[in-house]
Amino acid sequence: MEIHKNVLLPNLVTAGNGICGFWALTKLFKLGVVEGGTPLEFNDPHLLATAAWLVLLGMVFDVFDGKVARMYGGASTLGAQLDSLCDLVTFGVVPAVLMHRINLGYTETWWQRIVFLFCLVYFLCAMLRLARFTAENDPDDSAHMAFKGLPSPGAAGCVASLVIFFCYVSEFREKELQWVSRFVEPQTLKGIVAYIPWLLPPLGLVLGLTMISSRLRFDHVGSRVLNRKHSFDYFACLVFAIVLIAVLPEIVLPAIFLGYLVYSPARALLAYLLPARAPKVEQDGAGP
Repeated sequence: MEIHKNVLLPNLVTAGNGICGFWALTKLFKLGVVEGGTPLEFNDPHLLATAAWLVLLGMVFDVFDGKVARMYGGASTLGAQLDSLCDLVTFGVVPAVLMHRINLGYTETWWQRIVFLFCLVYFLCAMLRLARFTAENDPDDSAHMAFKGLPSPGAAGCVASLVIFFCYVSEFREKELQWVSRFVEPQTLKGIVAYIPWLLPPLGLVLGLTMISSRLRFDHVGSRVLNRKHSFDYFACLVFAIVLIAVLPEIVLPAIFLGYLVYSPARALLAYLLPARAPKVEQDGAGP
C-alpha cells in the first residue's frame, strides 16, 4: 500500500490526536490516592489536569486534520479509519478512564460498581457512535455542518473541562480565586466542587446515550465558524471569546462544553412544546 504525499500531512495531524490520547492514559495510570487521606487526596493531582488538557489538545488536532486533508486534497479512506481509531482512544477510552480514576478514593463497593458500569456505557456508546459516523461519513463539506448525535469530542470535552475545573478550584491558588474568596469561603467552594467526581459517572451515562441518539442534531462548530461568511460583529465577538478562553480557560471551557451539550436538546424541546405556527394566508378576494 502506497501513501500519496498529499495524504501524509493530514494523517500526521490525525496521529497527533492519537498520541495525545496515549499520553493522557500514561498520566492516568500513574495516579494514585494517598493512604489514610481523604477520598480526593491524590499522590499527584496534576496528573488529572494534565490528562484532561491532553484530551483538549487532541481535540485541536481533530478539528484541523479534516481541514488540512481538504486543503491538500488528501482525503482518503485510510485517513477516515485512522481518525476514528484515534478518536476512540482520545475521546472514548481516556474520558472513561478519567471518570474511573478520579473516583479511586471512594472504596464503597456499590459505588465502584456503578462507576465502572457508567464508564463502560460511555466507552461503548463512543465506540458505536464513531462506527456509525465512519460508515455514514460523506467527504463533502456540506455534510459536515451538523452531527447526528453528540460528537465524541464534545462529550470528551465536557468530562475533561469539568476535571480541569475541579483541579483548578481544589488548589485555590490563582488570583481570581483569591478574589472570589471575598464573597465565598474557600472551604465552601471546595466542598461544592468536591461533588464533581460523583457527578461525572452519571454525566458520562447521559453523554453516552446522547452520542448514539439519532434524533438530536449538534452543530459542527469548526465548520460553522470556518466554512461560512460572517459579519464584522460576529468576528468581534469571536475575538473577545478567544481572549476570554485564553485568560480564564478553567472557568470558560466547562461553560462552553456544557452549553453545547444542553443547547440542542433544549432547542428540540422548545420546538416540540412551542411548534411554529403556519403563516396565515390573507384572503382579500383578489386574483393572482
